[in-house]
Amino acid sequence: MIAAYVAISVVNTLVMATGERTREFALLRMVGTTRRQLLSMLRWEALFIGGLALVVGGIGVLVALVPFSMVMAGTPVPYVPPLVGLGLVAVTMLIAQLAMLVPARIALRTPPAEALTKPM
Repeated sequence: MIAAYVAISVVNTLVMATGERTREFALLRMVGTTRRQLLSMLRWEALFIGGLALVVGGIGVLVALVPFSMVMAGTPVPYVPPLVGLGLVAVTMLIAQLAMLVPARIALRTPPAEALTKPM
């Protein structure tokens, strides 16, 4: 349940951040930035936001699970199989990349001159 909440918040953040920046992308395109360079910039941004979500979510999960684990298992750190942990990291990063890709493609399809003349 927590993973679903984190995934939804990451997707929402990336979609809104990318969708609202059409004018910024248009200005960058007007000064010579290629679509590939913009997509690369957005991929790194999505990677950073996904990583930040993993750190914040991991801290939140530890805060919630350490007391529970102390009572149930007698150890402060709950056991998570390494493959499960890596799978969660991979899925979170994949979701972050996909959430960035759709609005970025839409924003980059708009011709720069048209994007700059659109009212905000």
